[in-house]
Amino acid sequence: MIFRLFFYLLAIQSASALTADELQNFINEAIKSEKGSEVVIPPGRHVLDHSLVIQNAKKLHVAGLDAEQTILQLPPLAFAELSEPAKAGDILLRVRRHQSFKPGMRLHLEADGAVDDFTQKPKPYHLATLSKIEGNTLHLVKPLDFPAPAGTLIRDPDAANIFEIRGTTSEVRISKLTLDGGRVAGDPPVRGHVQLCGILAQGPYSYEKGPTGPLIKNLHIERCFIQNCHGRGIALYACEEALIENCTIRDTSDEAIDFDHFTTGSIARHNHIARSLVGVELNDASACLVEQNDFLACQTGIHLWRWCKQPGLNETNVISGNQFEQTRGNAIQIASGTAKNTVTGNVISTSGKNGIVLSGEKQVVKGNAISGSTLKDIAVQAGTHDIMP
Repeated sequence: MIFRLFFYLLAIQSASALTADELQNFINEAIKSEKGSEVVIPPGRHVLDHSLVIQNAKKLHVAGLDAEQTILQLPPLAFAELSEPAKAGDILLRVRRHQSFKPGMRLHLEADGAVDDFTQKPKPYHLATLSKIEGNTLHLVKPLDFPAPAGTLIRDPDAANIFEIRGTTSEVRISKLTLDGGRVAGDPPVRGHVQLCGILAQGPYSYEKGPTGPLIKNLHIERCFIQNCHGRGIALYACEEALIENCTIRDTSDEAIDFDHFTTGSIARHNHIARSLVGVELNDASACLVEQNDFLACQTGIHLWRWCKQPGLNETNVISGNQFEQTRGNAIQIASGTAKNTVTGNVISTSGKNGIVLSGEKQVVKGNAISGSTLKDIAVQAGTHDIMP
């Protein structure tokens, strides 16, 4: 079942862009097909006021008619900055600037809040609800529970991603689209985490129990341009056998590609990644392959590390045949709590810190060409590893 014709008719009838609701309706109709379906989006800049949700889908293909001309874009960032400290119990917030806030919105203040049950440390944020705006004063529905210093960033905790993929979903393909997170010069520095992403795919899991239902399976993302995201370019949680291939991902405030909690057997291959905080992150990911990508001017090229405590995580990943240039920090960074990962055949030049940093145990490092590192080509911080020329 192909919904291509409907989009052609919409494009002919009106020169205006499609809304998120219109796009969502076509995706929902396509998901209903049991034999597989395709949604083709016409050229244009389609600004989304909410996420496009793909849930409980099988054999669905969402594609642009032209990769560079079919643009799905998030609206301008909603934010404010405190101009003076706020105390617990305050109901007015004085801000030096604000943008895109509306009465009734929840507010995310990036200052210490309640103690987190998992980490036993204060969460790095607390929430409030906006009642009204008068000039540079935000009125709250009820008093703050926690203080916040001057300069605290306030943003929307319900900000959209371009795509959100959930539920019992398999064999979804996204291709030939430009996904633009809407970040522009003058925006404050925001790390959106699981908000303001190009694509967020999230199967069910908990930190303590691991996966709590079927993983999202066989998600393919190919030939897309992903840019200007305040969050991740692509973030995968509790996914298996995903493939990210032949994409260009640039200018993300967070990770360009994130293989996160309990993602297994997934591949990032032949992608071009530039000017991102982290090129590829693997966090509690296992048996994943990152190969033949090129990384330009990222803060960190590839970062492999542990958050959850289940055994067997962060093992048997392969980082192979990638090229790193002008990394501002470490090109490849493997942290403690990881084991038996392989780093081979990579070309690393002009790292701002180290070429490769090793912790954990029994990592295999061989056949990498490293030059121009500001500190060390290979820095062993902990553990015993198999390191060969």
